Amino acid sequence: MSDARKIFRDEPRVKVESGLPGWTRLHLVPDPELRAKVTDWLRCQLSDLSSELCEELSLAADELLGNSMEHGCGLDPECFVKFTLIRTRRMLVFHLKDAGPGFSIEALNHAAVNNPPEEPLKHTEVRSEKGMRPGGFGIMLVQKIADELMYSEQGNEVLFVKYLDC
Repeated sequence: MSDARKIFRDEPRVKVESGLPGWTRLHLVPDPELRAKVTDWLRCQLSDLSSELCEELSLAADELLGNSMEHGCGLDPECFVKFTLIRTRRMLVFHLKDAGPGFSIEALNHAAVNNPPEEPLKHTEVRSEKGMRPGGFGIMLVQKIADELMYSEQGNEVLFVKYLDC
């Protein structure tokens, strides 16, 4: 039995679709508590890396999971998020796909990723006007951690790549 299958054996909100050490795919119900559990599991999977890199990657995955669960699925328990962790000797990949409608990254005027260089906090004004909680730095933070970050055309899938020093 793979580590993921053992960890999530008694968790009805998780279906382990692939449990290979180098290729794990989880089918998840969007739930903040489950998000934390998956992030903790991932941190254990990455514990052989430097503590700094492990924390950066865990933070990136947690942010991507949060976006898929909260924004993609709206925390709807009828929706789902698929989280795939692929790890080779030279790279680590997160692939996330949610069943939500998707989004356009260019349309996120409430996110720091689209701030003009001369106005690095412009999105905070937009968030305030819309009555949104403070934040909006997630995608920008993930971009800083990733070596490559790509969204699908529909915007309901993301591919995160980190190259590992061999």
